[in-house]
Amino acid sequence: MFRAQLTFLLLFISFFTKAQEPVSIHLSEKDGLPDKEFYNIIEDTKGFIWLCADKGLFRYDGKSFKNYSNKEKRGLSVFGVQEDADGNIWCNNISGQFFYVKENKLVTFIDLSKELKGELALFRVRKKHVIVFSQNTIYYINRATKLIEKTHFSNFSYSLNVKVGEAIYLATTDSIAVINSKTEYKNLFPTNLSTRDKNGVTIIHGKTEVFQLDSLFFLRQVRFHKNKFYQIDFHKNKLLELGGFENMESESIQHIFKNGNQIWFSTTNGVYVYNFSGNKFYEKRQFLKGKNVTKTIKDKDGNYWFTTLNRGIYVMPNIFIETYDISETHKKITALDKVDSQTLFFGSNNGDVSFFNIKTNKEFNIEMPEASKVSAIAFDSKKKLGYIGKQTKMHVLDKKTLKCKVIFSTSSAKSFSILNNNDVFVVDYKTTTLLKYANNYKPQKLLLNRRPYTSFYSKKNNAVFVGYVDGLVKYNAFWNPKTILYKNNPIYGLSITETKDGVLWVATFKDGIFGIKNDTVIHHFTTKERLVSNRIEKIEADKTNLWIATDAGIQFLNTKKKSFKTLTKRDGIISYDISGIEIMDDKVVFSSSEGLFSVDKKRAFKAQKEVKVYFTNIEIDDKKEKLKSNYQLAYNQNAVKISFNVNGLIFNQKGKYKYRLLGYNDSWITTAIGESSVKYNSLPAGDYIFQVQPFLDLEENKSEIKSLNFSIKKPFWETWWFILGILILVLGSIILYFRRKIKKKEQQRELEINKLSLDNELIALKLENLRSQMNPHFIFNALNSIQEYIILNQKKLASEYLGKFADLIRTYLNHSSKGKITLKEEIDCLEMYLELEKLRFEDKLNYSITNSENLIPDAIYIPTMLIQPYVENALKHGLLHRKNERILTINFSIDKQNSVVKCVIIDNGVGREKAEEFKARSGKNHKSFATKATKDRLALLNYGKEKQVGVNITDLLENNTPKGTQVNITIPYTTI
Repeated sequence: MFRAQLTFLLLFISFFTKAQEPVSIHLSEKDGLPDKEFYNIIEDTKGFIWLCADKGLFRYDGKSFKNYSNKEKRGLSVFGVQEDADGNIWCNNISGQFFYVKENKLVTFIDLSKELKGELALFRVRKKHVIVFSQNTIYYINRATKLIEKTHFSNFSYSLNVKVGEAIYLATTDSIAVINSKTEYKNLFPTNLSTRDKNGVTIIHGKTEVFQLDSLFFLRQVRFHKNKFYQIDFHKNKLLELGGFENMESESIQHIFKNGNQIWFSTTNGVYVYNFSGNKFYEKRQFLKGKNVTKTIKDKDGNYWFTTLNRGIYVMPNIFIETYDISETHKKITALDKVDSQTLFFGSNNGDVSFFNIKTNKEFNIEMPEASKVSAIAFDSKKKLGYIGKQTKMHVLDKKTLKCKVIFSTSSAKSFSILNNNDVFVVDYKTTTLLKYANNYKPQKLLLNRRPYTSFYSKKNNAVFVGYVDGLVKYNAFWNPKTILYKNNPIYGLSITETKDGVLWVATFKDGIFGIKNDTVIHHFTTKERLVSNRIEKIEADKTNLWIATDAGIQFLNTKKKSFKTLTKRDGIISYDISGIEIMDDKVVFSSSEGLFSVDKKRAFKAQKEVKVYFTNIEIDDKKEKLKSNYQLAYNQNAVKISFNVNGLIFNQKGKYKYRLLGYNDSWITTAIGESSVKYNSLPAGDYIFQVQPFLDLEENKSEIKSLNFSIKKPFWETWWFILGILILVLGSIILYFRRKIKKKEQQRELEINKLSLDNELIALKLENLRSQMNPHFIFNALNSIQEYIILNQKKLASEYLGKFADLIRTYLNHSSKGKITLKEEIDCLEMYLELEKLRFEDKLNYSITNSENLIPDAIYIPTMLIQPYVENALKHGLLHRKNERILTINFSIDKQNSVVKCVIIDNGVGREKAEEFKARSGKNHKSFATKATKDRLALLNYGKEKQVGVNITDLLENNTPKGTQVNITIPYTTI
C-alpha cells in the first residue's frame, strides 16, 4: 500500500498546470509588415485597417500595406488614429502636427507645436471641431477656419476619455467631467481621491482613464504604482472601488478594449480578459503572455488584432479555437480517448501516455516501459482501465493504482473496441483478436492474414464492424462475418462511429463518408455534397451530428439537414493530421501531430457576413486609367485588366471571387484563393458589363455583385461610310481592272502580230542565208569537181562527192525549218561543208574543229545556221587570196557560269583590208556574207533577249602586217 502511494506521489511531480490560448497568426516583417513597432490600430467603416507605427501611417486592405505621408510632416511616427463621421482618417505626431487623409493623400490640418511643446496630445474629431487634450489644457479648433476658438485649463491632468454618442466623458484627478454636444465643458462631481501621501509626495502615476462597459462607466488610476479600478456611480455622484484585479495590479496597461460583457486589457505582459458579472470583475484568461501589446481591436469579420512593440502584429481569427499547452515531448499525439467529460487519455509518438484535464489544464504524464510509439489507445470508464497498443505489446493501465502490465503480444495495434461484457476486440496490422476479460485476457484469434484498418463496437447492434483493406465486414454476436457493399463495391473504412439515431458512419480514404443502417448504405457524402475533401482522417458522432477531420479542414455535419460548417487553418486550426476526436460537453477536442486543440461547438463557427468588393485598378492596353463606372474605348483599346479587392486579412487568405463579362461570356468563372484581377486580351468591338462577386468557400453567398461597364467602338473599317467607300473603290477597281485587261489583250494581240511579222521576216532571212550559203560559185565549183571526176572516169569519187554534196544540201534544207539544233549537228554540218570546200582549194586548205573537254556537244542547243556563214566568209575573203598554206581553225568552249558557248574562228588569210582591195579590183559590188541579211538575223535573234548572241571580228597582225582574221562568237545555249 505504501509503495503504491509512493509511486503515485512520484508521478504527481509531473502533474502541472498548463494554459490554453486561442490560435494566432503572427504578422512580421517577413510577411510584408512594414514595421515591427506599432502604437495604434483601427478598422474604418470600409474595412481598411489603419496602423500607427514607428515608421508612419499605413493602410492595410488585406493584401498589401500603403504608406501615407507628406512634405510638411516632421518625423515618421504617428499616433491617435481615428475616423470621423465623414469617413476621414485622422492622426497626429509628437511634433504637434495633426493630419487627415483626403483623396488618398495625407493632408496637414494644423500645427500646434508651439502650444503642445513636444507633448503627445490626445484628440477627438467632431463635425465642426477638433478637440485636443494636452496634460492641463483642452483646445477647441474650428475645422473650417483651423483657428483655436477657445481653451479650457485645469490644475490637474486630464484623463484618457471615452466617447459616448456626442458626449465625451473624462476625468481629472479631482473630478469627473463631460464635454457635451455643444462643446461645453461641465464638471459633474468630485472624485474625492487623494493625490498625495502624508508626506506630500504624489501617489498618482501616469494618466487616469475613463472607460465604459455597456451602460456602466469605470475609472482606472495608478496609485502607489498599482492599478486601482473604480465604478463611476452617476446617481450617487461617487466612485466605488472594485476588486478582482490582483493578478494585474502591477501590469502597465496600454489600452482597454470592450468586448461584449468583457474587458480586454492590453498590457506589457500580454492581454488579460475579465468578465463582468454581479457588479464584479472576474479574470477569465490571459494570452500573448510576455508580449508588449499596445492595442486590441475586433474587426468586422470577428478577427482580433493585437499591435505590439517590437513584435509586429498578432491576429486571432477565432478565439473559440484554443490550443492546450501540453508537454513538448508529448505534442505528437498518435491516439486519443475520453476518460470523462473533463479528462482525456492520449498516447504520443515518444511512447508515453498522459491524462489531461481540459478544465484545470493539468497534465498527468505516465512513462511507459516500452519506448515505441503508442499506436492505439482506449479507456474503459467502468473498469477505470486504459488499454495501450505499442509496437510489439499491448498494455493495460489501472488508473486507480497507476500500475501497468503487458496482457498481449501484438504487432502495432490499430484499434481497441471494448464490448458489453468487458472483452476487448483488438485489430493489428494483420490479425483480429478477441481478448476475454473474464479469463485474464485470454486471446481468441478470429481471423488471420487479413489486414484491417480499424474496428468499432456498436452497442445498438451488438456487433463489431471492421474496416479491412478489402472492404467493410460486420461480425454479429456469434462472430459470423457479413460484408457490406455499396453498389456492389467494397467500402474501405478508416474510421467508424455511430450516431444516436442508430446510423453507422464510415469514413474512407478516397470515397468520402457512408451512412449505414440495417447493413444498407442510406447516405453518401462526397465533395459533390460539400465535403472539403474525400480523404477522411477521423470522424466522431455528436448525438445525431458528425464531426469530420479531413486533409483539407474540419467540418461539422448536421445529418438531418445535410448541411456543413467548415473550419480550416485560416480559421485557426493548427493541423489537419488528426489522430483523434472526442466530444467534451460544449467543446470538441482534437489530437494531432501538433498537440491538442479544442473547438467551441456553439461559437467557433462564424456566420458569414456580407462582404463588399470594390474595384482597385483598371488598365487599358497596360496603361493605368482613372477609376470610373463607364469607359468608352477605341477599337484598338481592347486589352483590359480589371483588379478588385475585399478588405480583410481572412477573406484574402480564404475567399474567392466569381466573375463574368456580359457581352463576351455569360458564364460565371471562379478565381483561385488570393487571385483578384482579370485580364481580357483582344476583345472584339461591343458593349460589355464586367461583374464580380466575392464569396467564401462552401458558404452561402450573400455578397453584392459589383459591376463595371465599358464599350469598345468598331474599327473605322467596319463603319457604314468606310464600307460604302470600299464598295465604290472596289467597283472602280473592277472597272479599271477590266479596262486594263482589255488594253493588255489588245497590246498582246499587237505583239503577236509583230511576232508573226518578225517570224516571217526571220524565215525570209533564213532563206536568204540559205541562198547565200548555197551561192553559185560554191555550187559551180562543186559541179565542176563532179564533172571532172566523171570525165576522168573516176566514177567512185564522183559518186562519193555527189553524195556529200547532196547530204550537205539536204542538211541545209532540214536545218532551215528549225529554230534550234544541237552543237554537234552544227559541227557535223561544218565538217561536211569544209570537206567540199577543201576540194575546191585543191587540197591547199588545212582546217581543224576542236572543243574543250568539259563541253558536251550533244547536250546543248544553239540557233541554226549561225556559224557556217562566218566560216564561209573566212574562206571567200581571207584564204581564197592566199596561194598556199591556207589554215583554218575552229574551237568551241563552254562558260557554264554565264550559260554561253564560245566559238573562235581563226584563219591565216590576207585580212579584211586586203580582201576589200581584191574585191574592188574584181569589180564585184555584191555583198557576200557580211550583208544586211546576216545583221538583221542577229538583230532578230537578240530581240527582247536578256542574253544575246555576240560577234567580234579582230584583224591578226604581225609587225603591223595582216596575218589573218579572228572571229569570236558568243552564243547563249539551252539544255532543252
